Formats: sequence, C-alpha cells, structure tokens
Amino acid sequence: MIYLSFIICDQSFLIRKGLAAVISKIPSTKILHSIDSEDEAYNILKNTHADFIILNPDIFYKQKIEDTLKNVCKTRTIGLISNPDKDISNFPFAEIIYYNDTQSTILKKINHLIEKKQSTLKKQKKQEEISSREASIVKYIALGYTNKEIADKLFISSHTVVTHRKNITRKLGIKTAPGLTIYAIINNIINIEDTKDVKF
Repeated sequence: MIYLSFIICDQSFLIRKGLAAVISKIPSTKILHSIDSEDEAYNILKNTHADFIILNPDIFYKQKIEDTLKNVCKTRTIGLISNPDKDISNFPFAEIIYYNDTQSTILKKINHLIEKKQSTLKKQKKQEEISSREASIVKYIALGYTNKEIADKLFISSHTVVTHRKNITRKLGIKTAPGLTIYAIINNIINIEDTKDVKF
C-alpha cells in the first residue's frame, strides 16, 4: 500500500500528538517523524523525503528557517502557527494550520493539499502517456511480432524499435509482452480476439 507521509515539527508534545491523531483519520497516511528541536528538524528536513511537512517556524531561529525552507518543497510545507497575529508573509507555506483550528478545519486544509498533489500527479501521468508510434509498437508486441518484424511493418530500424520499447517500459512500467498485451486490450489498442493465436 502507498502511504502519504508527514513530518511534524513543533516544540509541544501535545500539539504533535494531536496533529498525528487528526492526520490518522485520513486514509493511507503515516507520520515519518515527530520533531521537537531545531537541530533535529534542520537535519531531518534536509535529508528525509516526505509528502507533507507541518512546521512551526518558532522552532527555528530566523536564518535557520530560511535556510531550511530552501531545502524543502514549498508546495508541500504547511505552517503551524500558535499566534494568529504572527506575521508569516515571508514564509512561503502552501497552507496554514493554527493552534485554535478545529479538527474539521485541519482535515479540510490537509485534504485540499492532498487533492492538489493528486491532481498534479494525474497531469504528470497524462504527460507520460505513450505516443501514437509507441502505441503501434505495443500493438505489434501484443500480436506476437518480433522486433525485426515490427521494424519491417513500420519501415523503421530494429534499433529504433528497441528504443521505443525502452521508452514504453519507462512510461508504463510494464516489462513483459503479456503485460503489454493486457495494456493493449484495456486501452483498446487491440481486441482480445486478436490475441487468440498469439504465443509468448
């Protein structure tokens, strides 16, 4: 199972535990680190990947937090603020959680960021869809053709076919001919009847 990971940085044990309890209500989430000191936070945030970082800037000296924020993704950093009147205009947080926010408000804010992240991933995945030429390659692989036969069919070199196959594997994460056959059927590149005589 794939989890969305969180790091929580705050001096207060109760705040960290409370946030962890709220986040646990969101399916497929886990807390990677719960941090209460500046040095620990500085080192972990530089060296540990997480989907989201919930960070109270009061845990750092001014220069240290600016250095830290240079090393983390701004789109996934959530400010954790104890004082609603605090000036946070210089902190490029993607979202702000206040100490006095209700559970439903916190969940709404975090879920909003999760939805944005998922939307971005979908766009990236769409950009990685195979080209029409690659779809032709997949078609002939699914029909049991060899690289040379595919090259002859498409009037390209065998080397070009191999290059296309590598790109298809990278994009789809499918390495086997039977796997590509299933992909071709699901995506209407071929009909299932076309494969009845194919042997891999």
